[in-house]
Order: sequence, then structure tokens, then C-alpha cells
Amino acid sequence: MNKQRLIAVAISCAPLAALAQERAYEIKVCSVTESTVIDKVGDATILATVSRGIADSVPSGGPFDKTTFECRGVSNASKAGVDYNSRCTFTDTDGHRVVGANVGTAQGWSWKFLGGSGKWERIEGGGTGKVIAPYPRLSPAVTAGCGLSTGTYSLKR
Repeated sequence: MNKQRLIAVAISCAPLAALAQERAYEIKVCSVTESTVIDKVGDATILATVSRGIADSVPSGGPFDKTTFECRGVSNASKAGVDYNSRCTFTDTDGHRVVGANVGTAQGWSWKFLGGSGKWERIEGGGTGKVIAPYPRLSPAVTAGCGLSTGTYSLKR
């Protein structure tokens, strides 16, 4: 095989190598969220939120298993519904971290990986999620619940 043909084959196979690194994940996330009112105008309320919790892979032992996380964001609540936008940091049992962004409503959310450290360095991907177990309010400003998040990720080298 001549050198030009070998280069052409290598270039055409590069996207396949990137696809081969894509992996699926499914995690159950449970958290407690504290909200602070930033502003209220008419029926619209803007809230600052801090959520802290844990994530377990489904089934156990998968990626992101036994991680802890903290998310900080802003929520809007009005007659039209509730929506939010937050940034989260997950820390695994080895101390490696993943950061991401999510946006959502009471019906569900979408997630995008922004970066990571250690074994999660150069992570890409994302996914979606939905609430699976809302819990009673702990107080007017504190809520709790669990969700299920699924998606894919890859580690670009």
C-alpha cells in the first residue's frame, strides 16, 4: 500500500476511533436543595439554589458510581412553571472531578459535560434526566428528591 493511500485510510478511520470511545452511563442522583429568593415581581420569583447529594451508577459499579456533587444555580418560578440553570461538580472516590452544566424544568433536565480532572480530563458528552422520587419539603426553602440521568460520554485523548 502506498504512503498516500495509508494516510487516507488512517484519516477515514479517525472518526471511528472517536466513536469507539463513547460510553453510556446511567446514574441515580439524590440531593437536598436549598433556595434563597433573589427577587420577586408579581407572580415571578427568581431563586439562587445550592444542591448537594450523591450519585450511584445503575447498575452499581459503573462510571460515576459513588460520587458526591454540588450544584449552584438560578431558578425562575412563575405561573408558567419552574425552570433552572446550574453548574455542578461531581467528585469520585479517587478525588477526580467532573464539571457540567444542566438546564431543566420540573419535568426533566439536560446535561453537558464541561471538563474534568484526573481520569475525567477531557471528558465530553451529556445526557438527560427526570425526577423519579420527589420527597416532602423539609422547610419552605429546602427540598429533596432523586432523579435518573442517562447519556453518553467520551474521553478525548
